[in-house]
Amino acid sequence: MRIAAKNPTSLPAGSVCLIDLTGFLHRLAYMTGPHGMDPTKVTSKKTGEPTWGLVGTFNQLNTLAKLGPARIIAFADSSRDGFRQELLPTYKRKSGNPYIRQQLDRLDNCLPHLGIPVLGAREEFPGMEAEDLIAKTVMDFTELVVIVSYDKDLLQLVGPKASHYNPQKKQLVEAASIDEVLRTQFMPTKATLTGPDLAVFLAVTGDETDGVKPIGGIGRATLGWYYEKLPEGLSNPEKIEALAGVDREIKFVNSKPVTADWRQALINLQATDLQAERQRSIQLGHIPDLKPTKEAFHAVLEELTMGSFLKNYDAWFAPFARLNQPPMEMS
Repeated sequence: MRIAAKNPTSLPAGSVCLIDLTGFLHRLAYMTGPHGMDPTKVTSKKTGEPTWGLVGTFNQLNTLAKLGPARIIAFADSSRDGFRQELLPTYKRKSGNPYIRQQLDRLDNCLPHLGIPVLGAREEFPGMEAEDLIAKTVMDFTELVVIVSYDKDLLQLVGPKASHYNPQKKQLVEAASIDEVLRTQFMPTKATLTGPDLAVFLAVTGDETDGVKPIGGIGRATLGWYYEKLPEGLSNPEKIEALAGVDREIKFVNSKPVTADWRQALINLQATDLQAERQRSIQLGHIPDLKPTKEAFHAVLEELTMGSFLKNYDAWFAPFARLNQPPMEMS
């Protein structure tokens, strides 16, 4: 068993970072500033636009670039409700918050100057979330990828060519450690777990953050026990069906009624599973390989009146200058 790496000093050589940009912005835009500063009142002195979420995102991206990825690609949620809201009336709705929207639009326009393309911010994928686009990218890429997100849902994509890095926990979860992470943080069990099992876990036990309701009658410990009775090689929908069969059998032996709504679990799974047909059918198109442009991003910071970045701009920009560059040959 391998433990997830804490505080890594670098990322796997040659890896491509896939960023949940909407998740970054939502979390960072509302973090209270120094001395209780109201983040919604931090604006550019030139344009008047909100900038606190931008400050946090730029800082986070700079820290990430210092870990040495080969490329960084950012992904954004559609502003429209999609298939999840159609499946589940309780699923979180898009707010259309102009405070967030304005900053996301700015990131979409300026991150290419750092060598970071942004997908999804211009409604290229209506109703899809950043996690769906990231899942499709993992499917399509042959390179090693590091998914960078605060969102636990994306742990289900961890596998032979994909790891997950949480910037808050500073934790890198790789294929060798995903079993330990899932059993420790989510489902206690003697069964061996892989990334996709997280989608089943969320479909059965629910996800309060996203508005996925539990199916009732099946807690974490019970689900872990049931998991130990499953045959190997099942798809996620087949696991739900098999778990329902285990539940019926155990309740029958103990003369207890089945209270869990396993049909609802299958519906929930359509919302939680990131490797289903909906994601597979996404057409990402060409993802540009951009070169960082030092002067262009300097002009952005001047317009946003971000003096803290401008004071030592050469040193601050240096990690981005190394993105999308061919690796150095060893003599």
